[in-house]
Amino acid sequence: MRLPLRATLLASFIVLIAFLVVGQTLLLSWGLREELFSVQEQELARELDLAPAVLENLGQVSPDSASRALARRIGYPVTLLDTDGVVVGASSNLPFQQKGLTPSQESPELVTAREGDVGFSRRRGPDEVEIRLFAATMAELGQEDYILQVAVPVDEISRVVRDRVWRTLGLAIPGLALALALTLVLGRSIIRPLRTLDRRARAMGSGKFSRRIPGTIQVRELGALADTFNRLSEELQQRFEGLSGERDEMQTLIDCMGEAVLSIDEAGYVLRTNRAAIELLEFPDPVPFVPIGALIRQPPLRELLEDSLVHPFTAREIELGDRQLIVSARSVEGGGAVITFLDVTEIRRLEMVRRDFVANASHELKTPLTSMRGFAETLLEDDPPEDLRRDFLGSIRANTLRLQHLVDDLLDLSRLESGGWVAKREIVDVRPLVEGLLEGFSHRAQDRRLELTLEGDIRVQADEQGLTQVIHNLIDNAIQYTQEGGSISVHLREVEGLGQVEVRDTGPGIPTSALPRVFERFFRVDPARSRAEGGTGLGLAIVRHLVEAMGGTVWAESELGQGTRMFFTLPLIRGEGGET
Repeated sequence: MRLPLRATLLASFIVLIAFLVVGQTLLLSWGLREELFSVQEQELARELDLAPAVLENLGQVSPDSASRALARRIGYPVTLLDTDGVVVGASSNLPFQQKGLTPSQESPELVTAREGDVGFSRRRGPDEVEIRLFAATMAELGQEDYILQVAVPVDEISRVVRDRVWRTLGLAIPGLALALALTLVLGRSIIRPLRTLDRRARAMGSGKFSRRIPGTIQVRELGALADTFNRLSEELQQRFEGLSGERDEMQTLIDCMGEAVLSIDEAGYVLRTNRAAIELLEFPDPVPFVPIGALIRQPPLRELLEDSLVHPFTAREIELGDRQLIVSARSVEGGGAVITFLDVTEIRRLEMVRRDFVANASHELKTPLTSMRGFAETLLEDDPPEDLRRDFLGSIRANTLRLQHLVDDLLDLSRLESGGWVAKREIVDVRPLVEGLLEGFSHRAQDRRLELTLEGDIRVQADEQGLTQVIHNLIDNAIQYTQEGGSISVHLREVEGLGQVEVRDTGPGIPTSALPRVFERFFRVDPARSRAEGGTGLGLAIVRHLVEAMGGTVWAESELGQGTRMFFTLPLIRGEGGET
């Protein structure tokens, strides 16, 4: 358990002061007592040294008289014992002075006295509670040797010691209170700066480097620590700002990359991604620091990324939903890996389109060329009848025109896709334009007994030449697929602020599955019939490019057996001033 610094300091000072007070009291009581006893012993030793002379001056007196005379001189009870340790004379009737009493022969003062020196001991006398200081020495009275014993009560010494102890405690208690007050003041002067340092350190740990410690700390060492802390905060702030700038630059750089970049640590947690990775892998923005397995739901991709931490690889092409990706992984020093994703879906689509285009173009060119070669070789090698020769020449001419139309359409489509054709911004009255086209198609409609009609009138913003080709191709396509006795109609209307053109036929219709592809190059719902009619398979592809280049939208609606409706919209023009 961690204690607060103030409580620790306070408890430490209390223990220290209490120890000093108790120690001083004990030392004072013991030392003073011993010193007073030592002084008393010295005084008694001097008195006992004079006792023989006093006894000699007394002459022939009884032991009791001699004891009383010595007691009056010394001031303390005096006892005379014979050499056997039996009381023979006493200055009073105290319990330890009873005649005939034999004190313990092992008493230290008696043992020392028999040895010819002054002996001392502290003990209780017989039947006494009070402790006395006993002193003894050898003395001669009337030609006989006695042991002279003096008993000094120690009550006065104990009283003096207790008085001194209480005086000491009386001074120690205010000193203890003063010390505690000084401890609180000193602790506050130390704790406040430390708390400030703690708050600033926590703020710095959370990324707040701008806060500084004020220079009002009175403690020199803590003030120096605060100055060092402020310098450290300033340096960290500068370095953090520099690192943040570098990080932002790095993030901006990888966000500008076309490749998706993903960085993971050795534990499989996502560290950094760029915008392309967030969009490609459908990550949340921003990506949290979570395991890669929690972000990527596709098991093959998840296993591939987890394996990249152990086995980096250069390039692998994988399929992710409807996308084709090239994935590369490189290990990072210290653990982890950086994985890049290159979306090659469009490249693969274009490759497929190129292959399909080459195959379709080759097929479209091969068929008429084969027919032309066969007819030409027959004309060169044989001499067919005139009517047969004319049929052959007619077929050669028809295939030549077909090749010419195919080449023209290919050139037109190439020019549109490459941006070589730029639409003009003109105001076009659509009805007269459609009427002219329908009149041009009237001979083909009469051959098939088709009905051509026109409804509505609009003005749009478009390129007149491009719009003419769009409507021409749609009507021509409708005529090709409409059987004898059917009808083709063109409807002009305003829909949601746009000019809409609809070309409707009563042909066999288009399967729903084929509708998304009708505007692709060389796509035919009925290839045999289209080739028989001389179609190139590029007309609707040219329509789509022309309409989009003029800022419009084109689409088709159809059901099998219900005919087909082709729509496109262009910006509508209202009023005479050409307002849209």
